[in-house]
Amino acid sequence: MELFITLVAALSASAVAIWQARTQRVRQVEDVYVARYWSLLDRLDPRTLRGLGGHDLGKEEELAIRLYFRLSEDQADLRAQSWVSDDTWRDWSGAISSQMGRSPFSRLWEETREDSAAGRDYSFTHLRQLAQNADYDPRPTSPWRRWLHRA
Repeated sequence: MELFITLVAALSASAVAIWQARTQRVRQVEDVYVARYWSLLDRLDPRTLRGLGGHDLGKEEELAIRLYFRLSEDQADLRAQSWVSDDTWRDWSGAISSQMGRSPFSRLWEETREDSAAGRDYSFTHLRQLAQNADYDPRPTSPWRRWLHRA
């Protein structure tokens, strides 16, 4: 009986340690992407961030916006692989949807979508769906992956 109790305690401790390690890893991945996001926003003019028209985008700003689209697609792809928590995805998806509806992001997104459709850029599978439906969530659909995601 003592062996059984020891075994159950050891398995429980191992499960908790694995869960904590995975949670920490998810947070680390999320932190890397948050840092990338802020580094891109730091390259934009305040008028661009506010969605104000009336000024021309420089090459650096246009590049930063296009890289933002790729970052957003990467974030959704990470979500599909269970590397982004529910709370973080709610924040990210809301911000992505909002940002893509603003000028000049919306104009550049249309150009990017056309380039993508013509095979000149990424397919932006997740970002296309998110642009059409702000509630889109690419979380895993297999029961095993969903269980891992919840754990």
